[in-house]
Amino acid sequence: MIPALFKVGPFTVYGYGLFVSLGFLFGTLYTVRAASRDGISRDVSLDVIVGVFVAGLLGARILYILTDLDSYLVSPLSMLKIWEGGLVYYGGFLAAVPVFFIVSRKYGINSLKFADSISKGLVLGHFFGRLGCFTKGCCYGLENSAFGFVFPELNDHLKHLPTQLYEAAGLALIFLVLNSVKKKYDGQILQMYLALYGLLRFIIEFFRGDFRGPSFLWFSVSQWISLGLLSAAILLHVALSGKKKNANTGV
Repeated sequence: MIPALFKVGPFTVYGYGLFVSLGFLFGTLYTVRAASRDGISRDVSLDVIVGVFVAGLLGARILYILTDLDSYLVSPLSMLKIWEGGLVYYGGFLAAVPVFFIVSRKYGINSLKFADSISKGLVLGHFFGRLGCFTKGCCYGLENSAFGFVFPELNDHLKHLPTQLYEAAGLALIFLVLNSVKKKYDGQILQMYLALYGLLRFIIEFFRGDFRGPSFLWFSVSQWISLGLLSAAILLHVALSGKKKNANTGV
């Protein structure tokens, strides 16, 4: 909607870059605070978060570039212009997960316990990221004249559903749910995040109007990844809740 918010001298402040930065800031602060309640030090939390963020940023950018590789090969330097938009959340998520467990293991911390904390911060950061998508005009929805917005960067003068705001609203709800739960075992918040976000994203994808890449059996790549998250959540629930039950019964 408003890609460039304002200028400070020769520098232009872009809405996308601003909201992504705010997402990282608030997501980090919230994660550190939540982790400290579980006995994880601030320094360790920050080290893990920085590693995860760098991996996630690279993964998100690489997957976005791959979806439009021909255009970027014409102008290779544009691959570096992250502040102008162009990140795929699931690309970042898939890249960040192995780094998270590797770094957590390096510090000898309970990865499931920390994953519960980082899941909350991740949702908060993602919320701001989707607001950035709205200012950029990316990740827009299907054409809809009654409930849509005109995104100038599309140059089609048509109204599209603001799926960025729909997802942001869903993420805000997930954030409230995750913070209202009194967990009974480590990993419970993580599994809830995987299930709730997987479901949210699966539904949102039906209303997206931007290029989604190749589809397989009626579903987009992101929808198949969402189904993977839902499956992982179910497996985690069975494994972790069963382990907790056995520990309580002394089996």
